[in-house]
Amino acid sequence: MITEKPSWIRHDGLQIFSIDIQPGALRFATGGGDQKVRIWNMKSIGKDLETDNPQRLLATVRDHFGSVNCVRWAHHGRFLASGSDDQMILIHERKAGSATVEFGSGEPPDVENWKVVMTLRGHTADVVDLNWSPDDLMLASGSLDNTIHIWNMTNGICTAVLRGHSSLVKGVTWDPIGSFMATQSDDKSVIIWNTSDWSMAHRTEGHWSKTVGSTFFRRLHWSPCGHFITTTHGFQKPRHSAPVLERGEWTATFDFLGHNAPVIVVKFNHSMFRKFASNNHESAKAGHTGWTNGKGGSAKELQPYNVIAIGSQDRTITVWTTASARPLFVAKHFFSQSVVDLSWSPDGYTLFACSLDGTVATFHYEVKELGHRLTDDELDEIKRSRYGDAKGGRQTNYADSGHQLMLETVSTKPKKATTPGNQVPPPVSQAPTVQKSPEPQNEGEKEGAGLGPSANEPKPVRVSSPVKQKEYRRPDGRKRIIPEAVGVPSNQEANNNNNNNNNLTMSTSRSFLALDQRMAGEPIKELRAGPTARACISDGLIIEKAPGGDDGTVHVENKGSGPSTSSGPAVATSLIIEIKEKEDCGPSEVRSLEAKPVDKPVNDIVAIGSGKFNLSKEMQISCKKGLQLLWSDRISCKVTALAGNKNFWAVSCEDGSVQVYTECGRRMLPAMMVGSGAIFIDCDETWRLLLVTMRGAIFLWDLFSKSCLLHDTLSSLLSHQDPPKTPGTVKVISAKISMSGWPLIQLVNRDAFLYNPGMKCWMRIADNSFPASKYAMSLDFSSAKSGELARLQADVGRYNCRRNFWNRPAVDEVVQTRAHLEAQLASALALESPKEYLQCLLSYVRFLTREADELRLREVCESLLGPTFGAVADPKNSQWDPFVLGMQKHILLKETVFPAMASNRKVQRLLSEFMNALSEYELSENENPNVTNNVDEI
Repeated sequence: MITEKPSWIRHDGLQIFSIDIQPGALRFATGGGDQKVRIWNMKSIGKDLETDNPQRLLATVRDHFGSVNCVRWAHHGRFLASGSDDQMILIHERKAGSATVEFGSGEPPDVENWKVVMTLRGHTADVVDLNWSPDDLMLASGSLDNTIHIWNMTNGICTAVLRGHSSLVKGVTWDPIGSFMATQSDDKSVIIWNTSDWSMAHRTEGHWSKTVGSTFFRRLHWSPCGHFITTTHGFQKPRHSAPVLERGEWTATFDFLGHNAPVIVVKFNHSMFRKFASNNHESAKAGHTGWTNGKGGSAKELQPYNVIAIGSQDRTITVWTTASARPLFVAKHFFSQSVVDLSWSPDGYTLFACSLDGTVATFHYEVKELGHRLTDDELDEIKRSRYGDAKGGRQTNYADSGHQLMLETVSTKPKKATTPGNQVPPPVSQAPTVQKSPEPQNEGEKEGAGLGPSANEPKPVRVSSPVKQKEYRRPDGRKRIIPEAVGVPSNQEANNNNNNNNNLTMSTSRSFLALDQRMAGEPIKELRAGPTARACISDGLIIEKAPGGDDGTVHVENKGSGPSTSSGPAVATSLIIEIKEKEDCGPSEVRSLEAKPVDKPVNDIVAIGSGKFNLSKEMQISCKKGLQLLWSDRISCKVTALAGNKNFWAVSCEDGSVQVYTECGRRMLPAMMVGSGAIFIDCDETWRLLLVTMRGAIFLWDLFSKSCLLHDTLSSLLSHQDPPKTPGTVKVISAKISMSGWPLIQLVNRDAFLYNPGMKCWMRIADNSFPASKYAMSLDFSSAKSGELARLQADVGRYNCRRNFWNRPAVDEVVQTRAHLEAQLASALALESPKEYLQCLLSYVRFLTREADELRLREVCESLLGPTFGAVADPKNSQWDPFVLGMQKHILLKETVFPAMASNRKVQRLLSEFMNALSEYELSENENPNVTNNVDEI
């Protein structure tokens, strides 16, 4: 290995925040605290430092107005992107002609002419990290404004703003396959995003909870094989670490451990390596099956491995290979401050590093140290064998993981028997760690992985039911379960047995279990983390007016897999709900209620007296605690919905009856007849039960007091939707009990309605009526965790993005923004959501302050200040409540409203007026405690 610290690479003695080598190895770029991007000649590296070489610095770009935090070359090497403290992203391209020099700078003219061809504006804080998509059509940027922007590089338009982090976003990395993107933030979490619709695929937390302090960056990176993400800023006592997430599971399975300060940047080599060069085609194919972990025979020595470099705040760089549990190289005393960025040369044998001390170091390795580099075709073959054809980047229809390939292998009938050369390799899952992270225990999920028999000794596995599982222990010692597919038709078993010889590794998840259930006709399950659960046959319903009816009644007709209202025979469907309750002492307890048809002939009819009883619709109701049967019952009708909590169970039937059971299985009430079967059913944590029938009737009962709180129809919502194909219809996708205790209905166009018992009407709390609002796409208050209003608004945003509703002509933006915030403030109050109400109030006051709307600001302040002491006895003010949703209004005024109003001096007189009024109120409060008590009692 040869190391070098070129002293001629500098940024006027200031920090160097980023470095990146151009594909093709002709140039490399740096960004620093002097607000400049400098482009250097790679051929100058390794030259005699005493020789004056004017060709070392090729160009200096001076278009930023703040420190340049990140520079990244596109994969084709034509464009260079830079992000800065000036909140802008610049795209640079080399142009023909002579370069210019800044007047008075005293620097020689640039050798090359680099110009800004695109300026990307949208962030409201420093841009700290950038990453190009595999096909260079998109650019992702992370900023200190807590957001990630996705830019379309064909036109420079921001196509998406990702708001999932609650703190500064300091790292962005793109999946080399193109289906995901990962970001890391100061909120101690890593989020995986789907690049197809920019939804959140997974949020990983906990692995960074023990970290302390902060760093300039959290630059995570994806492995070239696409299976691992190495993150930064981890901590495993007593050392700092770089946790590694596995694709699909998205949990930290091992760590790179050993640094004495937080890890700032990690960088995988662009390619993979193997110990010895392989001239044999068959051995190259065999090398794709996995990674070695140190010692082994010649077969393992041909298996590929990754190389990764790690830079830390302890001024140290470590280089690891996944073929060894120890670092290959540790670089100390090269820098006097933190290492903040790393970059590998295209050939994979040179590493560049930059530091906050304003210097750059290079490390050149030999083949005998890193190994033999895999060719691009070999690396593409590894990715293609695991994910399908991934050459086309985001636009190609490839598999996201090995799970998809395994399901395709099971469900499709191959034309030819598989051969050893066509086997699908397992995910590369070697653990090159010094210390292993504890595995998270997820309720209801099992991790499964395994290797099939070798190609030379095929051993067919019979697909059968019930499911049998095999245990497998991976090379790193972790136990895995290999789940076998269920529900495969018998005429395909012979062909699928050959496919089972493939070396597959798969981790089961709830989504795959649900798919298996549908394939095998198993019961539909739903598991809630809370103490309530519900299950319905259909995901949506259609309410339409009864034909020929003049009374305005409505009925519900299911479309798709739900229960049919036709006169033909209905096929009974099994339903299961599970309730997970936390015990005071000991593990959590899971109870389940299952309704399944009794095994009888389809047309089995028994005569009882003068009538007939159809046994084909008889359902068995079973309640279990784990595997223990607690009680059972039988109902002579098809079950359409189930609900339950720790107090009771509710079963709705197709004939319009509702049966309520106690916890022990006793029939609590006679069967309640509601006219038609239930489509939606829900219950809260107490004794309330909500039910929506096929005919559009809605009931809300308090079973404890045996009283009806609400009996209404959904006919009043017929007009609140897109124009339906059938006149007089309305589609509903969700009906549940809100946190306020009253029904919350969501239509297919994502409009949401909450029933208000005081006003005795439905109130629309979420819709798309404000397309010109600044908060229409992503609200400031949408970050409230578990907030009903935030979830509803997110659904509206996603739906409208798909329907392109946001492209409608905008009216007055100020008017719509104000109206939108006022509607959300009122909706948060109606939903009785304190956190969302507080965030809505803050956003509303800030908006009014920016617009200097003193009239509305005065009204807000007066509503929170309340009546004066002289007016307390006034009957008009007797209903004033000093609290709103459990929060004291005066504290809201003092700690939320006043600081927001202070941002605009145009309203400073109004602010002073109410600050004085509040001070007088508090002074009178101290002098007249009896009056204060009277006010609190009102």
